[in-house]
Amino acid sequence: MQRTASPFPTVRVRTPRRSSFAMKLRLIAGAGLIAAAVVLVFLQAQVIFLETEVARLWLPSVTGGALDTASESPVAFLAAPLWVLGGVILAATRVSGLRVCMSMVLSTVLILVTNQLRLGVIAGGAAAGGSAEGYEVALRLGGSVLSILGFSAPYLVFVIVIADLPLFGRRRTPSAGTPAVR
Repeated sequence: MQRTASPFPTVRVRTPRRSSFAMKLRLIAGAGLIAAAVVLVFLQAQVIFLETEVARLWLPSVTGGALDTASESPVAFLAAPLWVLGGVILAATRVSGLRVCMSMVLSTVLILVTNQLRLGVIAGGAAAGGSAEGYEVALRLGGSVLSILGFSAPYLVFVIVIADLPLFGRRRTPSAGTPAVR
């Protein structure tokens, strides 16, 4: 008599169900993040004003004309897509709310710091090379290179934190609810 191979039994893993209150709360928080992104874009003039005032704090010797470059790539337009994406991920997926918030905060801070550094490079170039030639060279070379690198990095950080990707040999730690696989 010939034995037939039976398929391996399937193992169903029960995922904990979220309460309807928790799901509604995530949906409201996600919608709130999307609404905050829309408000951020509508208030971009005030955000530009705040950017230039912060730059004046650490660049006191620079004239106001050198800081007009803040309007070319305002933080409001760079951070708003991240906030919308974070809101959608929070409302529609099971990604941890803490991880979504952490990724958005890290990415937004990185955008702010990059823009301040870009303004500093442009203002320094204008002060060192004269207001016409130095400004143009600093804007075209330093500002552009810093913008490309510095404004791409927040999106990469966002994805790395959201997906909990292991970096630099770091091992992912299993959550308390999932059994370790050997």
